[in-house]
Amino acid sequence: MKFRSDRDLESVEDRNLSKPKLLSIETIGFLLKLNKSTITLSQWIFNDSQLRLFMGTLHVPNMRMLHQLIRFVNTKISGSVPELMTQSTQLRSNIPRVIFCLWFVILAVVESPNLANAQRNSTSVSDVLSSETDGGFARALAPMMLQFPRDHGAHPEYQIEWWYYTGNLHTNDGKAFGYQLTFFRFALTPQMPERTSHFATNQVYMAHFAVTDAAQGEYFCFERRSRGAAGLAGATGDPTYKVWLEDWSATEIEPDVMRLHVPSTSDHIEAEPQLGLSLNLRQIRPPILHGDLGLSQKGPELGNATYYYSLVGLETTGEITVNGKTATVSGISWMDHEFGTSFLGEGFVGWDWFSLQLEDGTTLMLYCLRRSDQSCDPQTFEGTLAYPDGQQLHIGRTDFTLTPTGQWRSPKSGATYPSGWDITFPELKIALQVEPLIPNQEFRASFTYWEGAVQVHGQIDSAAVDGYGYVELTGYQR
Repeated sequence: MKFRSDRDLESVEDRNLSKPKLLSIETIGFLLKLNKSTITLSQWIFNDSQLRLFMGTLHVPNMRMLHQLIRFVNTKISGSVPELMTQSTQLRSNIPRVIFCLWFVILAVVESPNLANAQRNSTSVSDVLSSETDGGFARALAPMMLQFPRDHGAHPEYQIEWWYYTGNLHTNDGKAFGYQLTFFRFALTPQMPERTSHFATNQVYMAHFAVTDAAQGEYFCFERRSRGAAGLAGATGDPTYKVWLEDWSATEIEPDVMRLHVPSTSDHIEAEPQLGLSLNLRQIRPPILHGDLGLSQKGPELGNATYYYSLVGLETTGEITVNGKTATVSGISWMDHEFGTSFLGEGFVGWDWFSLQLEDGTTLMLYCLRRSDQSCDPQTFEGTLAYPDGQQLHIGRTDFTLTPTGQWRSPKSGATYPSGWDITFPELKIALQVEPLIPNQEFRASFTYWEGAVQVHGQIDSAAVDGYGYVELTGYQR
């Protein structure tokens, strides 16, 4: 799906929900992402014209059902149901196309309850991160010796992984921008089933890209997906770090320098508005290992944890394009890399997460996990406070207070998010006030959550301090 600004998305939804749609090559190609001209379904290959003819026979009543059908087809084909790849009913080139068409239609009809469930669950982060997992996946049980650049790359033995970039940028005349570029990896099975196609994979990638234009009060977000095969998406760490999904990428271009690239002409960004970025991020500080030497416990259950580190204070320069206008910017960025198999324990629906970078070089990561009544569980307050001299303090639930100071209700999702916070560390004599650059920074795609640029004011040891950062709020949607 292509997402524009929140304003444009509303008009697209209103215009399309009541009209019949065809399951087209553009729609199927969006999720399966093999290339621009061919789509491989099991071992059957359709070229562009054949697939257009075939998909033209399937009518779906509205956009929601279309998205449900796509999600279901992608799940069945991508490898989450291994028997589809191994049974004797596997598609062969000598099976008449009409039989395959009938099979496809019957499968879609029979599984229609599953489609509805998939749509309902698609917007819940907790459903993905707290569902039961295959015992074949590795779990985060003890601290591991992280080595770089090797561990910047993928860890496919774990089920879920993400590379998360955010930054606060300014032009020479003071215009403020925020950006988010996140790459997600999801393993469908612990091991890769034996298949001959070079498109075959058990790894699915998704990327989120968002830009906040504070001066114009606008926020834009985009999502894309692909399979981790045939060079379409992937991540490497050694000898050179790179994570990519087609032409969206984060690449090491020289030691300690990464380039983020999202071309404004990318296939999954509409011609209007044109958005993109090309930024160089220079690492000037060693990685921060959160929790116990990088082992970040997310609950009392054994293995309900992740490996988690951050690169902070990334000196950032480059260009950002918003509404077709390119501006030279500079600022500071933050990179998170986290991987594991089980994230959220029973009863948790989401989290509040903060990454704050102050002008004196102090950085702060903190989070709390929330229960269904939206209260933060005091047992899950955790974070890392890093001073510019390299000293790091592990933060626990008794070290700080986090108090929302306002609310913002999304006119689209109906979710009500906190908007503004007071953060205090009494023993450390730190008091910070955090405010969003603009209220509406709700990312609406497969998952709905609030992810936004913030500004910080406050005091450390009675000295005034300012800064910027990012806040992520999940699990608030209805």
